[in-house]
Amino acid sequence: MPVRVFFSAELKEDQKEILRKTGFEPVSIPLIRTIPVEFSMEEVLAFSPDFVIISSKNGVKHFFSRIPPEKFKSSRFIAVGSSTAKKLEELSIEPLIPENFSGEGLVELLNSMDLDGKKFLIVRPKVARKLVSEFLKKTGAEVKEVVVYETVANEDIKETLMAEINKGFEILAFTSPSNFKSFLRLTGEKGREVLNKGKIVPIGHVTQKAIEKEGFKIWKVPVEYTVKGIIDLIVKAIKGGRNGRS
Repeated sequence: MPVRVFFSAELKEDQKEILRKTGFEPVSIPLIRTIPVEFSMEEVLAFSPDFVIISSKNGVKHFFSRIPPEKFKSSRFIAVGSSTAKKLEELSIEPLIPENFSGEGLVELLNSMDLDGKKFLIVRPKVARKLVSEFLKKTGAEVKEVVVYETVANEDIKETLMAEINKGFEILAFTSPSNFKSFLRLTGEKGREVLNKGKIVPIGHVTQKAIEKEGFKIWKVPVEYTVKGIIDLIVKAIKGGRNGRS
């Protein structure tokens, strides 16, 4: 019998095929959707940043739906994560990328730079950590944050999600704290029951903390904080021992 594994974000067809060939039955359901938030293009352009930090591909999408990329020819971009970087590259923007795809990894990258007097524009969702902005302010950098979107639970998929939850999952992978919170909201007690029985894989330590805060035990955390990293982790684990918990 294949191992049923849940992903809280849409998987590409080639990713699903890798999992199927290795003995998994992947089920990927996007648990959140994004809503644009109005912001002042004039204020952003007047700020004239030296660096623009974007932490997600949704940030790229909603920011550049209002402002053309050519307005930032003199700015250097920093992308947190490979998927964010790819979206910027599609706009002919070559960003800096921290080695570790997290706020902590971004701070490590920034700590190697001369930041005093530099102007940083942080493009972010409505709810976001303050780690990077607080670090930058302490270094003497000038910081402006612009909220370009918010995430909400994807209520449209609740019926589909519950049908899959009722079949059970042996592994459940979550790609963000908001995805995990939406899972709890949409599935209620049945979802908690499945989480308690299954092996939980967060995409990184920020998501791990959100899951552990709700009282659930983490199985493993990928080395690379990406969907590919999650897939590599569980494929390796299944090869090393089909039912092993290490």
